[in-house]
Amino acid sequence: MLNALRLDVQRYKRDANEVLAATILKALYNHPSFAGVVWYRFSRALWLEKDNLLCFLLLIVMRFFYPLIRIYSGVELAPSVDIDSGLWIGHFGPTVIHPETRAGRNLTILHGTTIGAGTGGIPELGDDVSIGVGATIIGGIRIGNHVIIGAGAVVTKDVPDNYLAVGIPAQAIPQKK
Repeated sequence: MLNALRLDVQRYKRDANEVLAATILKALYNHPSFAGVVWYRFSRALWLEKDNLLCFLLLIVMRFFYPLIRIYSGVELAPSVDIDSGLWIGHFGPTVIHPETRAGRNLTILHGTTIGAGTGGIPELGDDVSIGVGATIIGGIRIGNHVIIGAGAVVTKDVPDNYLAVGIPAQAIPQKK
């Protein structure tokens, strides 16, 4: 958990020489959504150890504060979501991620994004996926590695590795190298 959080924090770093504590304080001030990421990492660690009574009790306390975190950060991100390290949620705004979502490393999410259930299940996202403002990803689909989801796109079908998904409904087109 701490390693994942450290890698999340690195994504918010703007100056290579900046110390970790300064990055965290700046990110909390400049990006309210970062508070949602921090809350998620701690609650996820407790969720994974919920069979331990102490972890279960701490998880209940964390869940009590969840509505406040959602209001402050603009992010709905349950501890059951499985997101690898390097999560970056760039802006305050209604960002909703289904509790059963699975995503790889270096996920970038901009505000107004919805990742939700639909026909056939919940989306699964690969590594190095970037999701633009107002995008919607719905259903039991697979988003490959190194994929960019354009602003406002509505993705309801699989997107292969190294593709760009744009439009409503989204069309997958190869990224130019």
